[in-house]
Amino acid sequence: MASASFSSRRLVILLVVTAFTLMTLDARESGPFSGVRSTTLAVTAPLRSTVRWAVSPLGSAWQGIAHYDDVQDENNVLRSRVAELEGQLAQVPDNRADLQALREATKVDFAEQYGRVTGQVVSDRQTGLERIVEINRGSNDGLAVGMPVVTGNGLVGQIVSVSGGRSSIRVMSDPRLHVGVVSKRSRIVGVTSGGGDGNNLVIDLLDNAANQVTDRTRFETSGFDASPYPGGIPVGFLVLEDGQISIRPSADLDRLSFLTVLLYTPESEEVVSPGEGDPSETPVEAGG
Repeated sequence: MASASFSSRRLVILLVVTAFTLMTLDARESGPFSGVRSTTLAVTAPLRSTVRWAVSPLGSAWQGIAHYDDVQDENNVLRSRVAELEGQLAQVPDNRADLQALREATKVDFAEQYGRVTGQVVSDRQTGLERIVEINRGSNDGLAVGMPVVTGNGLVGQIVSVSGGRSSIRVMSDPRLHVGVVSKRSRIVGVTSGGGDGNNLVIDLLDNAANQVTDRTRFETSGFDASPYPGGIPVGFLVLEDGQISIRPSADLDRLSFLTVLLYTPESEEVVSPGEGDPSETPVEAGG
C-alpha cells in the first residue's frame, strides 16, 4: 500500500514537471518536441488548469502588494475631493444669501443716468451713535468722497473717506448724516437724520407740515441745488407711533452685504474733516 502511494506521488511530480517543461517549450512552433507536446498537453490539460487556478490568487495578491502605494494615493485624493465637496455643500445656504443680497444691491431702478460701482461690505463697525461700513472698492474704481451709497431698495448712506481699494460709508442711522427729502405726492419737504436709537430716522418737516402727512407717507431725496444726493432715491416711509413721527428706511440697514455707489458728485458741497480713515491719506467728508 505504501509503495502504491509513493508511486502516485512520483507520478504527480512527473506530470507537473512535464507540464511546466511543455509550457516553456510551447512558444516554439517547430522542433523534435512538437508532436510529443501536442499529445502531452492534451493529457495534462486538467493538471495545468489546476496549477493556474492555484497560482492565480497568488498573482492577484502580488499585484495588489506591488501597487499598494498607488491605491493609497488614489484613496487620499478621493478623500480630499469628498471633503472639498462636502465643504462646498455646507456653504450653499450662505452662497444663496450672498447671491440674493448682490441682486438686491445691483437692481437699482432709480438715478439711472449715473454710473455705478458695486462693492462687498468688508467691515461694519458702530461706536456709540456712529456707524461706518467699509466696502472693497475705492478711488481705483472711480469712487470719491460724497458719493451716495444705495441698494436696490433705497439710500444707505454716503462715502466719507476713500483709499485706493477701500471706501468708508456713513450709514443713515448715524445722527451726523442729514438728507434732504420730499414727499413725491404731496411735495412736503423735510430733512432726515439718524436717530441713534435703532434704524429709524428723525425727520424735521418744513413749513409746519406735520399735520399734512399720514402714516406710510413715502419720502425720497429732494435733489435740490447743491444737494449731495441726486433726486428720486427712496429714503423711507413715515411711521406714526405714540404721537411721534419718524422715517423707517427703505433699505434694510441691518443686512448690508453688497452696496452700490452712484457715481454722482454735486457741483458744490461743504466738506469737513471726519477725523478718521487711513492715516497715510487726508480724507474729507461730504456734508449732508
